[in-house]
Amino acid sequence: MLREVGKLLELPARFVDVTIYRVESTTIVMKDGSAREVSTGESFGACVRVLRKGWGFAYASSARELAERAEQALRGAELAGERVELAEVEPGRGRAEVRARLHPSRATLEEKLEYLHRASEAASGYARVVSTSFAYSDASVEVTYLSSEGAELSMRYPRVAFHAQVFAKEGARLQFATERAGATSGLEVLEDVEVLAEKACEKAERLLRAKAPPSGEFKVVIDPKLTGVFIHEALGHAVEADHVVQGESILGGMLGQRIASELVTVYDDPTLEGGFGSYFYDAEGVRARRKAVVEQGVLRSYLHTRETAARLGQEPTGNARAQGYSYPPLPRMSNTYLAQGDSSFEELLEDIEYGVYLLGSRGGEVDTARGVFQFSAEEGFLIERGELTTPLRDVALSGETLEILRRVEAVGSGKEVHIGYCGKNGQLVAVGDGGPAIRTIATVGGTS
Repeated sequence: MLREVGKLLELPARFVDVTIYRVESTTIVMKDGSAREVSTGESFGACVRVLRKGWGFAYASSARELAERAEQALRGAELAGERVELAEVEPGRGRAEVRARLHPSRATLEEKLEYLHRASEAASGYARVVSTSFAYSDASVEVTYLSSEGAELSMRYPRVAFHAQVFAKEGARLQFATERAGATSGLEVLEDVEVLAEKACEKAERLLRAKAPPSGEFKVVIDPKLTGVFIHEALGHAVEADHVVQGESILGGMLGQRIASELVTVYDDPTLEGGFGSYFYDAEGVRARRKAVVEQGVLRSYLHTRETAARLGQEPTGNARAQGYSYPPLPRMSNTYLAQGDSSFEELLEDIEYGVYLLGSRGGEVDTARGVFQFSAEEGFLIERGELTTPLRDVALSGETLEILRRVEAVGSGKEVHIGYCGKNGQLVAVGDGGPAIRTIATVGGTS
């Protein structure tokens, strides 16, 4: 197929690129100690982008079909209403591979299922846990990228994930909790699945005795998980350059301006070792690199494809990503995190007379154009005279993105980067987000 689709680079266009994807995957779901779903499969296909006046795009699962559809894409590229330009890059060439100690392709289904059995056994010791669901997934990905500019790249990497969800019940009260782990690596990342299952069970049981939160504006401490979700959702999407170009970002035209406390430095880093959103080259063959999105409170960079970089007169950042061969690349985050500071957790709490500590995320809403957000935390605690006291449930955090960033008073000394999947324009890609715990001022209230 490589030889056949390579001929498409000779199409009469200003630019052509071809990407071939091959993905082997496994998914196993265990419900209450029994395997309910075991699926394995392989997807294989290729796509071609052609640039004449604008873009044409086609995809198929065979070289012959792709060649036929490429002719249609070529005609469509001439019908674009606006001429597209691309920022210049050095064409990449070579091979790159993530070498895992325990590569999922070398493990049997029985060995993969054993991770879920171990998690289920660990959860069985919690009396109030009435139902459990554990999921395992892996993907062994091979990507080949060719372009009419001379790029020729081959990349291989494994990705592994584990998800735990447990329900605890006491009387009429029912609560659930989740934990996740994963990496762009092998099965070695799942060595502590028992610990993850136990953490989920302890959290669910703790929520049974938790109280409703207070409402109002408070000093808050946000744990690394919720910090990561906030940075990803409220800030990260606002710096994706297609939102900026389309006038859908509150950060449009603000490069070089202070948007946050000087304690705030945010990186997007697809080179992070093991990061769930890591890669060697993006979907346009641009070499991945770490870049400071915000540096000591100053907005330094948007996240670009070659097209958005040309439109804004900036350099490509290596953030063009696509879900697979049937999708065109978009500006997307990779591993996006707040850089660590120098405050211990005790120091984050110590001068708070009455506030709230929020942990984890159960989702939320963000408006990048207006710069406002609301997130639901998994759980919380009251902070009274610098100490954690009453457990809280159904806690929501809301406010204006830039106001929250400007009011960051302290940044923790640790850093955690967690796994996730980010949806945008119908595409789902693996990402990482995180950072340390932070202290700021925000509005807190209940979610029910």
